[in-house]
Amino acid sequence: MKRRVGIAGPTLRERWLAGQPLAPLGLAIAAALLSCGCATRPLLERALAARGGPLHGVVLDAAARVYSGAPGRWRYARVYLSPGLYAWRIETAGEPDTYIFDGGAVRAYIGAAATSVDASPTAPLRSHARWTAVSLLDGLTAPDVSVAELPADEVPAGAREGLRVTFADGGTYRLGFDRRALLTSIDGPLDLSPLASGPASARYDDPRRVGGVTLPFRATYFAGGQRVAEEAIQAACVNPPALTPAAFTAPERLPTCDGGR
Repeated sequence: MKRRVGIAGPTLRERWLAGQPLAPLGLAIAAALLSCGCATRPLLERALAARGGPLHGVVLDAAARVYSGAPGRWRYARVYLSPGLYAWRIETAGEPDTYIFDGGAVRAYIGAAATSVDASPTAPLRSHARWTAVSLLDGLTAPDVSVAELPADEVPAGAREGLRVTFADGGTYRLGFDRRALLTSIDGPLDLSPLASGPASARYDDPRRVGGVTLPFRATYFAGGQRVAEEAIQAACVNPPALTPAAFTAPERLPTCDGGR
């Protein structure tokens, strides 16, 4: 028996868009294709849209329950500005401890007094800065960053879709997203010493709208398979005017967040 060879006819979607009649089953399939057409967009693009667009700077006032290293209740602020500037200000019984990564070195302060400088590429706060950038989906479209969607069997547990993000230096992160394309998890390089050591991960939930974007207000961090901390965001300020590169030159220049805007 000879096989019939010819040019394939128009697809259901093409016939529907062209206004050609379709059988009832074809109508149902075409409607489904059109209604989920957004699912064909790259996951990173959909995640940025679901979050509310690009986010270049944020101040997060947070409280945490820490379970290892220095267990107890912590209160601190985390400050991020693209591309990768980062600060962590920890409240203490005395003056705050502040750690600032200005893009070149990590500087430590007690109050306003500088106590140390670490310009090494392995300074732990550098990993915090990149982790925060990844969690904010910032810089992932840069030409030296590789982003690939995960096959179904590699998607993190509890997530619907996932991404693998690889930086030029080899640092690789696995991100999970829910059905709305909101971030639910990250696995990758994060130096939590002296609190804990080992492979790190975080699980995110409680998404809330603030400053025109949606951010997770709760995160649970793990290292070496053990729970390290549970963080709850108390206030988030998105792109505050005072957040400029100059803010990362001294603790007193870092903006605060008193309720989000």
